Amino acid sequence: MPQCPHCQVPFEAGQRYCSTCGSFLLHPEQGDTFCPQCDVRVSPRQEFCHECDVPLKGAQAAPAASGTAAGAAAPEAPPAKIPPSGMPSWLMGVLVGAGILVIILLILLFTRGASTPPAPATAPKVEAPAPAPPAVTATPTAPATQPAPPAEANLQEQLQKELSLLRESQLRKDIVLFMSVYSLTYPELDEKRASTLKAWERFDFTNLVFTVDKVQSIDPDNAIAAVTWYMDTKNRQTQGLSSNSQIFQVRFAKEQGKWRIRSLEEVEP
Repeated sequence: MPQCPHCQVPFEAGQRYCSTCGSFLLHPEQGDTFCPQCDVRVSPRQEFCHECDVPLKGAQAAPAASGTAAGAAAPEAPPAKIPPSGMPSWLMGVLVGAGILVIILLILLFTRGASTPPAPATAPKVEAPAPAPPAVTATPTAPATQPAPPAEANLQEQLQKELSLLRESQLRKDIVLFMSVYSLTYPELDEKRASTLKAWERFDFTNLVFTVDKVQSIDPDNAIAAVTWYMDTKNRQTQGLSSNSQIFQVRFAKEQGKWRIRSLEEVEP
């Protein structure tokens, strides 16, 4: 029977978290990563500790943003994609083409100059020395400004912030906060409220995390992203535990300066 790598207490095969110390039990081949606050073992791709809920971004554990969609989210979340860095390929192509053009022009100038007969020598013309130019004082230049971060990175952070409110509302079962993340033009808004309250009567969330991928800006007020939710739930009647994950294609719309969920569609993993 396998044992917890943190406290050595035996556990059942397939169990996600240790019932004694709360440590993450899956994927031992990924090594040991621990929460910097409560010291439980966590997945390297989590963004929040499942025990103390402390953000793991920038710490020893990999990030996993917080939030919740229309009924999904939980275990270890795959890492969000990082925008590529370095020189764009189109700019590299322009520079290479410009270099080739300069080489061709130099070759043409050299061959033309070599074939032209030299002009007859003339006596040097003596000119009066030109007056020295007035001294020019150097003016201080303004310091270079830091380059602005990529637009997609800023957009992804904004969407993660709103989805964090959705996650918090699921854990607290706060229907007012939950509905504030949805657009007023969301289809069947009243049905969404009723179905969420009904689900909360049957289940409690024991763990809830999400990731945001494939962020695409349509225009300044509309965006699309793929949101994956991982969740562990407990049936309030049977006390049974279950794990589930869902992937949604979510359309966001900006209303009064904040991003709101305009529509969503569940897709196959």
